[in-house]
Amino acid sequence: MAEGSIDREAWAKVISTLIAQETGTPAKPEGNKSAFAQLVGVTYKTVLRWTQAKSEVSEDSVRQVARALHVSPLELLVRVGYYTGADLDAAVQASGPVDTVRIDQSDPALRVILESGVPPRVQQRMIQRLQDLRSREAERQVDEVRWWVDQARGA
Repeated sequence: MAEGSIDREAWAKVISTLIAQETGTPAKPEGNKSAFAQLVGVTYKTVLRWTQAKSEVSEDSVRQVARALHVSPLELLVRVGYYTGADLDAAVQASGPVDTVRIDQSDPALRVILESGVPPRVQQRMIQRLQDLRSREAERQVDEVRWWVDQARGA
């Protein structure tokens, strides 16, 4: 993939949107820069410089924000001009088919999470917890069936 540079203006818009999504409240929909800085592991001044497009931004900074918010680093890097969509298409073609996780939109519990309006990183955690819960429940059911089989053999 060809590497470019990060467009500071695009990064400022992305960061402002993420701040609103992650820390916004009805009383303060634009969000809280201090809370966002803590969330992504940088200083308030760094977030302020990012939102004002006053400093160069590294690829590592974009990846750090993506990791902290559980969003795709590549998606953010494309949005800020570091990579192009064509770069990603070429990389996917070179690496072969990619397995994607399919989300069953008809799943009522999942639908509640997706329609909740909570920030994406919170949704990700909720979905993970739901998957863990279902996995433990499946294991419990297998143990129960094994017990039934053992009881039937002993009877």
